[in-house]
Amino acid sequence: DRQRAPGAGGGRRQAGGRPGAVLRYRRAEVLAGNLPYQITGPLLEMSVSIAAHLTRAVFMIQAEVADRLAAEPSTKTYGALTVFVRAQYIVHRVRSVSPGCFFPPPDVTSAVIELEPHAIAAETDAFRDVVRAAFATRRKTLRNAWAKILPTRAALEEAAIAAGISLDARGETLDVAAFARMALETERRLEAAPEA
Repeated sequence: DRQRAPGAGGGRRQAGGRPGAVLRYRRAEVLAGNLPYQITGPLLEMSVSIAAHLTRAVFMIQAEVADRLAAEPSTKTYGALTVFVRAQYIVHRVRSVSPGCFFPPPDVTSAVIELEPHAIAAETDAFRDVVRAAFATRRKTLRNAWAKILPTRAALEEAAIAAGISLDARGETLDVAAFARMALETERRLEAAPEA
């Protein structure tokens, strides 16, 4: 921010510049900030990756994104971002912040959220793959959405049965714990599969 007081920031690197830039971080117990809309997604992903090192995270974000993070299964706003964040945090919506609180006022309403670390699922490749595939095409059943996450249909059927999931369901109907179970069963079968 060019209008910052001289010397503010103590020489630390500041978030800004090109959209999508995510800076390296130092270990901290509390992570807080007003997240720019263009890089909210990458910064939330970063906070997920370091959740184990935090006691909490407090962010001001666009209200629409806060709605997505607090969404429940089988709703339109429930998606992959919801699952990834809620796999590592309990999401508390602290308050809404109207455009009139800023000058100049933005076109959107903001919200303050608090993220309380509470890991439900391990951050693994299998978990990310299972979640992303489930939401890649929302109208697909899980049988089709997950067709490529395991080498065979039989392995997929076995994993789903072990995880207690119907492959006739759609991804948006599963809660975070169900995704965690499916990721674990997927990982077990991938590790046991013979190398090609």
